Parts: sequence; structure tokens; C-alpha cells
Amino acid sequence: MINKITVICENSVYVPLPLIGEHGLSFLLEGDDATLFDTGQGLGVVHNLKMLGKDIASIKRIILSHGHYDHTGGLIPVLKEHGGTMPVYLQPSSFNNKLSQLPSGITVNIGMRARRDEYEKSGAEFIDVSGYSRISESIHALCEVKRPEGWEPWDRMLKTEVSGEIKSDPFNDDLSLMVQTPSGPVVLLGCAHAGMVEILDQIAEASGYREFHAVIGGTHLGTAPDDYVKKSMEAMDRYKVQVIGVSHCTGFKVSCAFAARFGERFVNASVARVFNFKI
Repeated sequence: MINKITVICENSVYVPLPLIGEHGLSFLLEGDDATLFDTGQGLGVVHNLKMLGKDIASIKRIILSHGHYDHTGGLIPVLKEHGGTMPVYLQPSSFNNKLSQLPSGITVNIGMRARRDEYEKSGAEFIDVSGYSRISESIHALCEVKRPEGWEPWDRMLKTEVSGEIKSDPFNDDLSLMVQTPSGPVVLLGCAHAGMVEILDQIAEASGYREFHAVIGGTHLGTAPDDYVKKSMEAMDRYKVQVIGVSHCTGFKVSCAFAARFGERFVNASVARVFNFKI
């Protein structure tokens, strides 16, 4: 089982140590072995891992939540530091050309920073994930989340290029984890672009769990309508979530609302925050 999750990259830093905060996300899962979920922008992941006393060579696998630069930018630095071959799990459309179309009309590339073969030269052995899949004895992944017909992402700036045409990103690559811990099942979110409530509902349906000990990670609720934010909060109670560590892309206003509503159940999941799990 996974008995510890440490925040390696996030927008803010939890402790007064020379650590790097950046707009990005990365978690280290430790237990039976070590798994890195996302790699941040690449500014802090190797530095923070070392500063926190983590052995990069001991990491057995990397899982990527989606193809945005702030979750995949540190992949090559980690691979080079690790040496050898590393299994890297992702939904294949993570490699699609992902864009942000700013209100000014300028389009910015926000996808993965290298080609597939460049990652492979650095040691990546890519393993495609689909649906609800077993990654290891303690970790399952959910991607290709089902959504209503006509669904659009909350953040209308997020696009992808398909056959030369710029369209709203369907985020089929949006991948979340269901982690077995001694405290109970834990859900780890990358950005929850596919919808936090839909992700939790489908993990519950696939796994059979009706309660989650913790939900940790990005929720991208800052641009969501108020009724969906309310629905997300209600899901925390419906699934009896005891530890709520929303962070990164959740948005300051929504994070404050979660903190106000859930009190001691809310935890700011900043760099160096450690979630320990026990019976």
C-alpha cells in the first residue's frame, strides 16, 4: 500500500526551507515502492526531491495526469537524473498540440515541451493508459472520463489543434489516480479538467468505493460556475472525504471557500506537505 504522499511541486511552499514553488504539480507516492505523479514545470522537481531527501534513483514509475507543460515540464530532468529506463504512464492524447488562446487573440503553446522520441532517448518507456486501469497493486488510473453531450471545459482558453483546426480540448487525457492506503482509498487529481464530480463518481463506480479518505490535487474550479463549485463541495460530503487538499489550479477564491466550509478537514497541499496514512 501507499503510506505516504509528499507534495514535490505546487504553486506555494509549506515550510521555510530553500524549496521552489512554481505553477505546477508533482506528488511522490511511497509505500511498496515509489511513484512520481506529474513533474511540474521542470523548475523545481529535481531540486525539491533532493532537498526533501528523496532518492530519485528509487522511483519505479512516472504517471502523467495530462499533457500540459506545468505537469510534464520536469519529465526530462527527472529521467536524466534517474538514469536507465523508466516506465511513464499516460493517455496517448497527452502528446496532442495543446494551446491557450488568450483574450488578446494570441495563441500560446502549453503542451509537452519535447517530442516523444526525445523523451524516449532520455529513458522514457511510454505505457498507454485508457479507461480505468491498474498501474500497480496500490494504484489505479482513470482517464477518458465520460461527460455530457456538448460538454465544454470551464476554462474556454484551453484548446487543442486537430488537423490544423483549433478546437476546445476534450481532455480525454485528463488522468486521476485512485490510491490504496492504510487509511482508505485516496483520490489524486492532476487538474480535474474533465470535472471533479464526474471523476469521483466514475472512480466510485469502477472501484466500488463509496467513501474516500482524501481527495488531493488540482481541481480547476476557478472558472467553474458557482453551482458546479457547490456540487463539488457536496461531493466531498457525499463521499465522506476526511482530508481535502485541493491546490494548484483550484483558484484562490475557491480554495478559501473550501477552507471556510470544511475547516480542519481542509489542508493546503503546498510543496513539502506530507500526507501520512495509517490504520
